[in-house]
Amino acid sequence: MNDQTHILTVLTPDHRGIIAAITRVLGAHDAHLLELSQTVVRDYFTIIVVLTLAQPDGAAVLNSELAARLGPDATVTLVPYRDAPAAPTHGERYILTATGSDSPGILPTLSEMVANRGGNFTDLSTRVVDGEISIIAEIQVPGDIRLDQFQIDLQHAGSEAGLRVRLQHNRLFVATNEVAFRRISNDS
Repeated sequence: MNDQTHILTVLTPDHRGIIAAITRVLGAHDAHLLELSQTVVRDYFTIIVVLTLAQPDGAAVLNSELAARLGPDATVTLVPYRDAPAAPTHGERYILTATGSDSPGILPTLSEMVANRGGNFTDLSTRVVDGEISIIAEIQVPGDIRLDQFQIDLQHAGSEAGLRVRLQHNRLFVATNEVAFRRISNDS
């Protein structure tokens, strides 16, 4: 990426029209979106956007305009993109799921287990409702680990905390969880 690439983050109470407001202001500044990830957590809107600016010296103006447009409850940050050291994990994508009773320390336990085996989280979501936790994560797992032992260790750590933990290859997870309606033609 070049010097004109920036990272934009916004945190604000959720309401309709936030994405429209952000993209309208970005468009007015000739910003080009490269990547975007957005979610709402506990009624708070969060977004991270990778973008390029036609005029890199316009970043401060863009930041101020976004903050003014989104209001005083919004936190807007726009910083130049800097190459980060690449995550050393090269391997296959797996989906880790865990469900059951919420207990202190389970997320640190599972995340340390992944890190200690050379894995890297690329996406993570957790939610606790009525004392029950649901965790879903996409992780990269290096090809040189004993996958069967890793699965056993994850399941054991989860069972000690009252959780059901599964680790599935991304392709298997998608194949068994994707909802797709298929019409069968009478012409066959």
